[in-house]
Amino acid sequence: MNKAVYYFSGTGNTLAVAREIAKKIHAEPIPLAAAMRAEKLHVDAQTIGVVFPSYLAMVYGMPLIVERFIRKIENIDSLHIFAVCTCGGYTPVNALPSLFRLEQLIRSCGGKLSAAYSVRLPMNNLDYGHIPIPIETDSETIIQNSKGAIDFVCNDILKGKPTKHRLAKRTFPLLLTPLFLATKKPVLNMLKKQAKVPADANLAYAELVPLTDRSIVVNDDCTGCGICARVCPVGNIKITDGKPVFQHRCEMCFACDEWCPVNAVHHWSRKVGVKYRHPDVRLPDMLAHR
Repeated sequence: MNKAVYYFSGTGNTLAVAREIAKKIHAEPIPLAAAMRAEKLHVDAQTIGVVFPSYLAMVYGMPLIVERFIRKIENIDSLHIFAVCTCGGYTPVNALPSLFRLEQLIRSCGGKLSAAYSVRLPMNNLDYGHIPIPIETDSETIIQNSKGAIDFVCNDILKGKPTKHRLAKRTFPLLLTPLFLATKKPVLNMLKKQAKVPADANLAYAELVPLTDRSIVVNDDCTGCGICARVCPVGNIKITDGKPVFQHRCEMCFACDEWCPVNAVHHWSRKVGVKYRHPDVRLPDMLAHR
């Protein structure tokens, strides 16, 4: 195929989006975890999509694995690249800064991001309380609305259209810079707490996130079945003496929490008992796309 759609997913949102886009534009869906096995990556497809969730847009914007993937591509200068960012909040605050950061990263590696889109899906921790402006919170409604956004994205991709209003989409994240700078320190302090490092530790975001698995709790209900290890998209879990042991390369995707069959794994960023997975994604899908 001359098109490929690379994606990263923990609770199924971006897998569902990537799978639907791949089907409609006649592309191959490829999990980033599979692409990361090579030291360097030469992409044979002429057009590639990168589908990823927005992560802490005010500080970083995207999963760390996305940056590692982009930096691995040897022939990035010859590719037509589009990106789709899934987010649980408002596009201007969540998706645009994430897409802006990705565009900067691709440019720094010698490539060009030709088109960028966003699709709103439910937050995988269902925490909408911090959003000051009223927003739709019903998961079924959000998912239903996302279908139209996906159709729009696919029609644009098939026509080879560049993203409209590029100047505005570049400018808005810059306008948010003062807000992001104000929230950066509290976010980093929160990550230090979850990483269990000293408050005065001079560690950057990319160094702290992998260590936050130190705050993931596994309770006595754990049966040692190993599903958490099998479903983790970055191989961050090993089963030792019948219990999961985290390897400190966490991506904060919630896969271990969500897909545990006995709810024994609890991620610190979710309230106890909160569960969300995309309804079109099942455990076999996650295992097959590891």
